[in-house]
Amino acid sequence: MTNGKNIYLPVNGKIEEIIPQGRDVSLFRVRTQMPLNYVPGQFFMVSVWGAGEVPISVTSLFGADKAVELCIRRAGFVTETIHSLKAGDPLWLRGPYGNGFPLEISKNRDAVVVAGGIGMAPLRPLIEWFMKKPEDVGRVTLLYGAKTPEDIVFRDEMEDWKERGIKVLLTVDRADECWKGHVGLVTGLWQEVHSDLKKATAYICGPEVMIKAAMGELFLFGMPEERIITTLEAHMKCGVGKCGHCYTGPRYICTDGPVFSYREIKDISIP
Repeated sequence: MTNGKNIYLPVNGKIEEIIPQGRDVSLFRVRTQMPLNYVPGQFFMVSVWGAGEVPISVTSLFGADKAVELCIRRAGFVTETIHSLKAGDPLWLRGPYGNGFPLEISKNRDAVVVAGGIGMAPLRPLIEWFMKKPEDVGRVTLLYGAKTPEDIVFRDEMEDWKERGIKVLLTVDRADECWKGHVGLVTGLWQEVHSDLKKATAYICGPEVMIKAAMGELFLFGMPEERIITTLEAHMKCGVGKCGHCYTGPRYICTDGPVFSYREIKDISIP
């Protein structure tokens, strides 16, 4: 459900704070004129007047007195313009759109969260939800891969996650002289997941190649198709199934997703 009667009408927001997160990535805290109710997995169409509009996954949990948090990578004209803004500047939000993560399927089960790069952004509120509801989920393991140690987002927060019971496994493609952790693909960390994958639930987001590999391997490990969950990205213009930019196979990522199970997308091409 969107914030008002007109699904095409954005809400005016003001940037409260900008927090750098890795290379070319920042977390934007945006206070809107009215509270926007959303769930983990949904996205907003974010715009700057005169520059354009882009879809951005929400990276915070909803709270009536809480600003919306958006993790945005500098990757084009619109996002470059957003990164040129400062605290106090306006930012317009339209939405939220799409579905959210199916949280009920993780009840009384272990959860495996698999992230690559900025794919950690839509999974961050999922981690926060698990920490707020420890009685509803079993062991939670995060597997996160980035290109370099400098590209790891929410690195400081991960220390808090560890203290609150989340097992955090990190890996990078290229290490620097200070990196003492894993080097290699995030899917190379399966052996350190001490959960019965046949009984667990997985939530995945990252580059296309990582999503395909992780979903396929989890299925081979015996995890049921309906409990292998991912969220997809696409270049879209409307967010409401009108422009056709995110049409893939028989589905629109904006309205049928962006969250899908492996069962739903295993036979279609991921954009």
